[in-house]
Amino acid sequence: MSKRLWVGLDVGADTMNVCVVNDQGSQMCEEVLPTSAAALDGLLRPMRRGNIVAVGMEAGGTSIHLARSLTRMKYPAVVFECRQISAYLGMRGNKTDRNDARCIAEVTRTGRGVVSEVVIKSTECQRIRSLLTLRQQFIRMRVAGEAGIGSLFRLHGGKLKRSYTAGALRREVREEVARLKKHEKIDLREDVEPMLALCERMRGQVELMDRQILETAKGIEACRRFMDIPGVGALTALSFYSAIGDPHRFKRNEDVGAYLGLVPRVRQSGNSVARYRISKMGSTLTRWHLSVAASVHLRANSGDTRLKAWGGELQERRGRGRARAAVARKLAVVMLAIWKSGESYDPFFSAPPALSSAS
Repeated sequence: MSKRLWVGLDVGADTMNVCVVNDQGSQMCEEVLPTSAAALDGLLRPMRRGNIVAVGMEAGGTSIHLARSLTRMKYPAVVFECRQISAYLGMRGNKTDRNDARCIAEVTRTGRGVVSEVVIKSTECQRIRSLLTLRQQFIRMRVAGEAGIGSLFRLHGGKLKRSYTAGALRREVREEVARLKKHEKIDLREDVEPMLALCERMRGQVELMDRQILETAKGIEACRRFMDIPGVGALTALSFYSAIGDPHRFKRNEDVGAYLGLVPRVRQSGNSVARYRISKMGSTLTRWHLSVAASVHLRANSGDTRLKAWGGELQERRGRGRARAAVARKLAVVMLAIWKSGESYDPFFSAPPALSSAS
C-alpha cells in the first residue's frame, strides 16, 4: 500500500496552517504551527521524509525563505505562482486559512503542471532584486514628495522647475519660495522645508544606490556583456539577470518573452481568434526596465543595429507602443542568447534568428 504524502502550507508571518493528504486525497494531518522549517520538520519527521512527495505553498516573502530552509533540510518544496493558485483558492465557498492549506495540498497532489511553479532564485539574485525594488520605492516616494511641493507652489501662482540632483532641487525650491514671498506676500518656507529635506535625502539615497548598482553590474560577467547592447545600462542588466537567475532553464531563447509577459494574449474559440495586448505576466519591474531600454535603443543616436532597423520598420507599420513592446521582447531574447552562449554582443552578425519574425 502506497504511503506517499503531499503537504499544503498556508504561510503567514507568524503562523502557518498545515494540511497533509495521501494518494486518495484523504486528510492525514492538520495543524497550525509557527512559521519555521524546524516546526514543520518536527511535525513531518514521524511520517518519514521519504514518504513526502512535495510540500506546496503560495509564493510570498515569508514562503520563499521557508522554501529555501526546507530545501536545505532535503524536503521537496514547491512554490506556486500567486495569481494562479489564488484562482483555485477562490473556488471554495469559505476562504479560511484552514481551507487554503487543504486546497494547496490538493493542488500539490493533482495540479502540478497546471499551476505554474515559481523558481527559487539564488541568494545573490534575491539581494539584487531587493536592491532594485527598494530603489523603485524611494523613487516613488521622492516623486510624490516633489509633486506635493509643486502642487503647493501652483496654488499660489508658482511653479517648481525640473531638477536632476538634490542640490539643484534645493536651489530651485528656495528660489521659488523667495519669489513667492516677494511677489505674492506669502511665506511657504515652514510648509516646504520638511518635505524638501525628505526629498533631498531620498535623492541622495537613490544616487548612492545607482553607484552600488553600477559596481555590482560591472562585477558580473554576463551583465558586462548585456551593457554592450545600446539602451541597456546597469539597471536593466541587473534587473534581467536577477529575474532570470538560471538562463539554462529556458530550452528556447524565445520563451523568455512569455516568461516576462511581453507576448500578446490570445483567445481562440472555433474559427474566431482574438489577439490582445501583452499578457504582463512575470516581473513588472523587469518588463518596465526592458521597455525603457527598448525606447532608448530605437532613438536616432543609439547607433545602427539590426534590431533597431527591425524595430523602426515595425514602428512605421504598427505604431510606437507595439514597436517598443516588440523590441523589449527581442532585447530579452538577445540577452538570454548571449548569456547562454558566452559570446559578446554583435549588433549585426550575432543576432538570433528570432529577430526575423514579425511581432
